[in-house]
Amino acid sequence: MPGFGAHHEWGKLREVVIGLSPRDDFVVFHEESMRWQVPAEADFSRRHVGRPLAEVDPDWAERMERQADALAELVAREGVTVHRPDRLRGEEKTFLAPNGDGTQLFPRDAMIVVGEHAIEASLRLRCRQRERYGLRPALRRIVERGARWSSVPLGSPACVDGPFLEGGDTLLNGYEIYVGMSGCASDMAGIDWLQALLGARYRVIPVALRSDVLHLDCALALVRPGLLIWCPGKLIDGLPMSLRDWDAIAVSKDEANLLATNGLVLEEGRMVVDADNVRVIEELRKRGMDVIPLPFDGPIRVGGGLRCAHHPLWRESVLA
Repeated sequence: MPGFGAHHEWGKLREVVIGLSPRDDFVVFHEESMRWQVPAEADFSRRHVGRPLAEVDPDWAERMERQADALAELVAREGVTVHRPDRLRGEEKTFLAPNGDGTQLFPRDAMIVVGEHAIEASLRLRCRQRERYGLRPALRRIVERGARWSSVPLGSPACVDGPFLEGGDTLLNGYEIYVGMSGCASDMAGIDWLQALLGARYRVIPVALRSDVLHLDCALALVRPGLLIWCPGKLIDGLPMSLRDWDAIAVSKDEANLLATNGLVLEEGRMVVDADNVRVIEELRKRGMDVIPLPFDGPIRVGGGLRCAHHPLWRESVLA
């Protein structure tokens, strides 16, 4: 590969964006499409929307920042080039979000790197649509090396009509790309847009999710060739056909709500998993995976795990 891009969820990670969560910059957000929240967190969001998290719960804000930084430090120690999003300032900070609510913690969602394409995503949550501005410096790094830069058209101002296409819904398996659809994030218009961009060599395959699932990576992980983690209770029609003969670690809805399917793959056979997902770590180790446990409960409580908190700019992998 020419020093950028990704074809699979595995392969050696060379360059990455890791999310940013300054404790004084995270503002609580809530919109009606956030059906994926568990009741306690939904109530918290409604009561405190528009307020800095550091004011409402300073310990939680500090923990999120510390754990995001620990992830960036761990990945850098592994020899990966790490970038962080730019902090939004001025009008960028309040565009589509008058309270400045939202996050730069989860770069997975607002961008999609697939093959030679660097894509700015279209997010369903109004307050997150401006995250692309903080990620553009990272995208430019691979565009300068030859990546093709595209932007999904923004959805309607009411965030009802798409296209919507989010990185958390998008899983790479060579020429097959799986995109989740639950009504909380990506939609068919976004899937059709991606298929048209990638062309006939690729198959962009919709994966139907329950209506309370945020993203596909909250229900499915492709860990290495032939091994996956999934939550049967969150996928309406089961696994995509080409994955049905893989070794599958099944997790419960409760485990999936703790983002047991949401890790960071450093290379084939080696990954970072949230330390609280003890059973999944054990199952992975039984299958020969080298697992690095890392506490990540702060960001997970907001709704995003280790996969959400990073996006590869360059992952070594070869198309068959």
